[in-house]
Amino acid sequence: MHNLTLFSARDAKAKFGEVLDTALGRPVGITKHDRLTAYVVSKNEYETMLEKIETLEDQLWLLKADAARKEGFANTDDVSAFLANLRIPDAEVGNNKASPKVPRRAR
Repeated sequence: MHNLTLFSARDAKAKFGEVLDTALGRPVGITKHDRLTAYVVSKNEYETMLEKIETLEDQLWLLKADAARKEGFANTDDVSAFLANLRIPDAEVGNNKASPKVPRRAR
């Protein structure tokens, strides 16, 4: 697990540049009233976490689809069509919002 460097909210505000510099190497925890309330992570760390989450979600969907197929709730064509729809990029389905690209999943 990563070493977490802690800053109080007051210190984080006063030393924001230091918080950002520290977050490039390891996660930073922000505390308020001695309670951990937020994390600051680098862009690379955040994107890596999103990729891992997406991979795990894909694996979960495949397991659920396999279970549904085995239990007779869906046939192979239905499962393939459903999974293909999950993989259509947002831009192709008309979602052109000016916001950071965060993977979205149908639930």
